[in-house]
Amino acid sequence: MPAAIPYIRFSSARQASGTSTERQHQMVMVWMGQNPDYTLSDLTYRDLGKSGYHGEHIKDGGGFAKLLAAVKAGAIKTGDVVLVEAIDRAGRMETADMLGDLILPILRAGISIVTLDDNTVYTKDSINTPQIHLLMAKIQAAWSYSKQLSDRITANYGIRRQKAMDGEPVKRWVPIWLTVEGELKKNIAPYIRQAFEWYVSGIGKTTIANRLRASGEVELATCSGPTVEAWLRNKAAIGYWEYHKGKEDAQDIPNVYEPVVTPELFMQAQQRKKAVATKPRERTSKHFLVGLVKCGACGSNYILHHKDGKPNNLRCGTYHRLKKAGCTNDETIPYQVAVYIYSLTATHWVDKAMQQIQLTVNDKRKLVLTTERDALTATITNLTEKAAALNIPELWKKLEDESNRRKVVEDELAVLERTPDAGGGFGAVLSQDQMMIHDPIQLSSLLKQVEYSIVVYPNKLLKVAGELYPWMYLGPKRKPKSNVTLGYRIMYLGEETIISPDVPATLEWGKPTDNPVEQVRYMLRRSYKLISAPEPFEYAYVPEA
Repeated sequence: MPAAIPYIRFSSARQASGTSTERQHQMVMVWMGQNPDYTLSDLTYRDLGKSGYHGEHIKDGGGFAKLLAAVKAGAIKTGDVVLVEAIDRAGRMETADMLGDLILPILRAGISIVTLDDNTVYTKDSINTPQIHLLMAKIQAAWSYSKQLSDRITANYGIRRQKAMDGEPVKRWVPIWLTVEGELKKNIAPYIRQAFEWYVSGIGKTTIANRLRASGEVELATCSGPTVEAWLRNKAAIGYWEYHKGKEDAQDIPNVYEPVVTPELFMQAQQRKKAVATKPRERTSKHFLVGLVKCGACGSNYILHHKDGKPNNLRCGTYHRLKKAGCTNDETIPYQVAVYIYSLTATHWVDKAMQQIQLTVNDKRKLVLTTERDALTATITNLTEKAAALNIPELWKKLEDESNRRKVVEDELAVLERTPDAGGGFGAVLSQDQMMIHDPIQLSSLLKQVEYSIVVYPNKLLKVAGELYPWMYLGPKRKPKSNVTLGYRIMYLGEETIISPDVPATLEWGKPTDNPVEQVRYMLRRSYKLISAPEPFEYAYVPEA
């Protein structure tokens, strides 16, 4: 029994949410009911959101290209039929191309084409009959309509492009944080800005989307990881209209929209995107220590276990899942020990991380230069290929100019890299504690970016990244003749310390201040060495009588 092979196409991504696919499928099923001599083939070819005017459906990977390949390979046999809603679903290309490249190869193979809108059957015999002229007229009409539509759209884009370049407002599709006039929506813009800041600090796109959905803002209710991804790379965030993006005449026109983030923050997001592209995908953990404590044997994360609803201990995740078959490190570290070591060693790393998101003048310049260097490298790669293939003097000159500019940029970057930035001290400590209170996951993500870690080895040795001397966990301190834990014994530089089994809560004692006395007072409070203290006071020098 001959087979019927459906071909379904629509040209615009907007039609994906409409009824185009369903309608075409229903027409196929109606035809099948009226033609019981055919069986519906398992082969179905689709081009969803691909232009028939530009021939996208017959390029590599296109559904119609696969259909033609199946005809050539004999998978679609003589006597079979190809079902299309109308002849323009097969394409809207020029008549000669449509006939020569798409229609005739099918008909000459003895395979019929049925247009379901008018129930017309085109066969191999149709080639030498007046029916082929009717088919050509339909093809010509479809191409002419698409040509006129394309010309109107191109002209409209040209007018809007000129308006944008002249600084006039341009009405077009805009992202969620903009009105059609290109102005910021006051209720949405702060969330978009926060999304960029979270991403730069190391929080993953899915976690960002979850947080935004929880905001209660109706327009963010369906936000997802891919949505956040699209925002992060959209230059409308810094005011640009990306005219004809992805095409040869593409152009980025500045100052069209009100920016939602600074250029520096946008560039930071692009640099982070580039950095994480070469690393294994890592989920944003729910506890700040997960991902910071690592196994010294296999390199995997130590996972957190709870007891009575509270954090209790950490152990190698691989050993926990696979035992000795996965990792030999069976050391379990009390949660209190990890928190204690973290509290004494993380401040320098927090300062280093904060410098990445709170840019100094030098940092901003380095960021601009790094972004320019990356763009120049991409241009040079492209020019090298073209110059080698075409051997045009102008291309070689352009390549030389771009290479010289990259050398200048790299030289300036080298100088800036040797210029230290001031930081640390009270500001870093306060930033660490504020984030620990308000967003410990952001703090953890920042520390992961600068590669802070506490590594646990099989002999209870703990090594902090960048530290010369290790820590040694010696076990719990028990009450005599009892299993009651009084604390946890830890040794550093030959001195044993007993850590309390109770982890003190991080209190919001501090606030930004330049007063050195208040800074010392805060540091003492933070170390839990000052049991009580009077209200803050302003330091004043009182001369002796």
